Amino acid sequence: MKYIIIGLGNFGSTLAARLTGMGHEVFGVDNSLEIVEQYKDRITHTICLDSSKPSSLNSLPIKDADQIIVAIGEDVGASILTTAMLKQHGAQTIIGRAINPLHQTVLESIGIETIFNPEKIAAEQFAKQLEMNDVVESFDLSEDCSILEIEVPKRYLGRTANNIDFLGTYNLKLIGIKRFMTKKNILGMMSKYSTVTIEVDPEHEFTESDILVLMGDIKNFQKMIGRDRD
Repeated sequence: MKYIIIGLGNFGSTLAARLTGMGHEVFGVDNSLEIVEQYKDRITHTICLDSSKPSSLNSLPIKDADQIIVAIGEDVGASILTTAMLKQHGAQTIIGRAINPLHQTVLESIGIETIFNPEKIAAEQFAKQLEMNDVVESFDLSEDCSILEIEVPKRYLGRTANNIDFLGTYNLKLIGIKRFMTKKNILGMMSKYSTVTIEVDPEHEFTESDILVLMGDIKNFQKMIGRDRD
């Protein structure tokens, strides 16, 4: 896929580099030449321009991009102007970053449907990791149902999948096993990627390389992980 990420602060630069490492074509945009130079070897394309100026956006492949992420942080004015002008340039999909409720309201009024707050997301995930330090990734489906990727509890290492009743014991459904591997990306650099096995072999023996993908109530995850701490 082709992405344009505008704003290469801590969040934007990390996202751009990660997507590049996953094999996507990424245009990283920032108004600081120093920052653009800093990331030119980690992002597919880096461009220095002031996205809040109407004429500057003409140099970006806006209509060809699958998704455009406006990751500008503290400069709310630049974020709003950039987002509005992207709409005028016929951008297909715009994802906006809001740093406060008023900012989000303005983006919604412009017609941006997907709005995120990375600080809030990071805080929520970090809170889970503090509570359950074996959590690798998490995704909330609702208030009482989450999908978590967790390291295999030590007591389950060496045991087979059909010998562990996650559902009956903890009311958690095992929906897959994830493993991380490495390969060369389009820039010739080694990057990490993941594979997920959905249909788990009942005879699969759990190892330290496995990441369990489980679904259920967060309280039940706490009960399962907590047993290794007792």
